[in-house]
Amino acid sequence: MDCLAIFAAGKASRFGGFPKAFCDLNGIRNVENTIALAQKHFSKIFLIVNEETYTSGIATGVDAEIISIVTGQGDADSILKSLKWITVERGIDVLFACWGDAVFLTDDPFLELKAGLSTWNIRSPVLVGCSWDEKPYAWFDVDGKSIVRSHFRKNEFEPCSTGLHDQSIFAFRTGTLLDYLMRRKHDLGLDAFDDNTYDVTRGEMGLLDTLTWFYEQPDLCAAEYCEITPNRVMSFNDPAELEQVIKMLKNFRKRDKKEC
Repeated sequence: MDCLAIFAAGKASRFGGFPKAFCDLNGIRNVENTIALAQKHFSKIFLIVNEETYTSGIATGVDAEIISIVTGQGDADSILKSLKWITVERGIDVLFACWGDAVFLTDDPFLELKAGLSTWNIRSPVLVGCSWDEKPYAWFDVDGKSIVRSHFRKNEFEPCSTGLHDQSIFAFRTGTLLDYLMRRKHDLGLDAFDDNTYDVTRGEMGLLDTLTWFYEQPDLCAAEYCEITPNRVMSFNDPAELEQVIKMLKNFRKRDKKEC
């Protein structure tokens, strides 16, 4: 059974606190657009939200199984909490995932990530769908298909002109990743705290930094990447950028209608 988890559990601090997964894209909410594109490729879709989103009722009517978690300790911690729930209950060996705040223009990323499974090392915990982007805000150093190091533009002395950038879509080998993330959480000292509480002073377990950590551990297998078509997944951080994304989505819809 092919399952997809849409992670929409962030605080959306850069967008005034409103969850970007639920922003309107010209008559359809962002997460509903993702689900509409993904449904024909997955037999089950989970929507991961934080407690505030869950209790607000904003996710009502979404065609997915909703899972509420306590967030705030980083996106990799949210993945860990969700994997504990999903894998224990469902027995899923490989879980596909995407970020809920990303805007998918077509279903190409889902198809191409699935195609990438054929060359994914069976010991690797994560397969990341990536594209070569101009001036990315984050990018990877790689060795063959292995992800060696993650970079962030804000931390670099010189910006990257072209870099291998994740496209907000992943495949998780659930058993392996659960084990690796538990070890990473212990390494950060975050396992000393109750999972059902949140305190910003504890620090975070971010996914991209965690991928670097995987490579650095001599007894762990590195995450890997597969290339997917660029400019099929968009992001936004303010209303002006959202309007630009909506225009791009309209253009793709017009193109699809012509091809039909």
